[in-house]
Amino acid sequence: MLRVPYGQAVHGEEEKKRVVQVLDEHRTIMGKEIREFEERVAKIYNKKFGVMVNSGSSAILLALELLDLPEGSEIITPLLTFATTVGPIVMKKHIPVFADVEEGTYNINVDQIEDLITKKTKALIIPLLLGNASNLIRIRDIAKKHNLYFIEDSCDTLGATYKGKPTGTYSDISITSFYGSHIITAGGGGGILMMNRSDWRDRARVLRGWGRSSSLFSESEDINIRFKGKLGSIPYDAKFIFDEIGYNFLPMEIGAAFGNAQLKRLPSFRKIRERNFADLYSFFKKYEQFFILPKQHPQLRTQWLAFPLTLREKAPFQRLQLAEYLEKANVQTRPIFTGNILKQPGFAHIKHRKMKNDYKITEAVMRRGIVVGCHHGLEKKHINRIKDVFGAFLRKL
Repeated sequence: MLRVPYGQAVHGEEEKKRVVQVLDEHRTIMGKEIREFEERVAKIYNKKFGVMVNSGSSAILLALELLDLPEGSEIITPLLTFATTVGPIVMKKHIPVFADVEEGTYNINVDQIEDLITKKTKALIIPLLLGNASNLIRIRDIAKKHNLYFIEDSCDTLGATYKGKPTGTYSDISITSFYGSHIITAGGGGGILMMNRSDWRDRARVLRGWGRSSSLFSESEDINIRFKGKLGSIPYDAKFIFDEIGYNFLPMEIGAAFGNAQLKRLPSFRKIRERNFADLYSFFKKYEQFFILPKQHPQLRTQWLAFPLTLREKAPFQRLQLAEYLEKANVQTRPIFTGNILKQPGFAHIKHRKMKNDYKITEAVMRRGIVVGCHHGLEKKHINRIKDVFGAFLRKL
C-alpha cells in the first residue's frame, strides 16, 4: 500500500558528493561550508548576517540572548504555536503574553497585538506557523510604534515573500530551521539566526561556541592573534577565554555542506510544494461544509509545511475517526503542533498573561485540527492517494 508521509527530506547524489568531499578533506570542524551557507541563507531573508547553529530552537534562544531584556519582560506571541517558540521565553525568565490566531491562517491575530501591549512589553515573537504568515507590515509597524523588537520565527518555511520582499525585511531578527521535514535540510537538522547588526552577529557567534572569544577570528591558529588577550595580567590563549556563559550550539560542517547542495534545489522544491498545496486546496474546496480550509494573505508567497484542515464544529464525524481512517490507509497525519500550549504538561503552570476574551480559534484548532502532507517529496500519485482516501471516507457519511 502506498505510504503518504506527513513530512520527508529529499536528497540525491549532489548532497552525498558534497558531504563526502568534506570527509575526504578532513575538514569536519566549522569552516568554509558553514560560512557559505550562512551567507546564502541570510541573503534569502534580506539580512546582512547569518549565524548557523544546531537547530531552529537554539536560534530562538540565542535571539533572546541578543536582546538582553530585563527579567520579567513581556513578550507577545500566539497561543497556537510550537513548544520551543515559547520555551526560550520561559527559560530566560520572561513572561509570554498570548494572542489568539486567525481562523484558517493558524497565525497570530494582528488585531489583538496592541491591546496586549503594556509598559513591560519588550518584544514580539511571531511564528510563521505551517509556513503561512500574517500581515508582516502591520506587525513591523506596531513594533516600531511601541519600540518593540520583532523576532520572526520562520522555522516552517524558507524564502517566503510578503509584498514581493523577503519576510526577513520586516523583522529585527529572523530565524529558520533545517529539520528533516522542512523545505531544505542540513542533513536532518540545523538552524540559523539572521540580523543586520554586526554586534549581534559577533555575540551570537560567541554564545553558540561555549562563550569563547576565539569564535570571532574563525578558529585561527595564528599565535599572535590567539595571545592578544589577557586574564588579569596573564597573556592567555583566546581559545580558552570565555567572555560569556555560552552554549554548545555549534553546527556541523557536513550539515552545512548538505545544506549548500540543497539550496541549489530550493526553486524546484518550492514549485512542487506550491503545486501540491494548490491541488489539495482545489480538492477540499468541494468539502467546505466539513472543513475550514487554509487561508493565505494575497500578498504572501510561501510554501506551506503541510496541508491543514480544521473540522467544522457541526461536521458529522470526529477528528479521531478521520485520523484513524487515514492512518489505516497509510496516509500519515499530525495535529497542529501544540494546540493551546497552556494545556501541554510542560507549560501548564508557567507564568504568563492572557486576554480576557476566549481563545476560540486556538481551542477549535486544538480539538479539530489535522494536517496531511503536501511537501516536495510527494508525487502526483501521493496527492491522488490523499484525495482518494478522503473521498472514500466522506462518501460513507
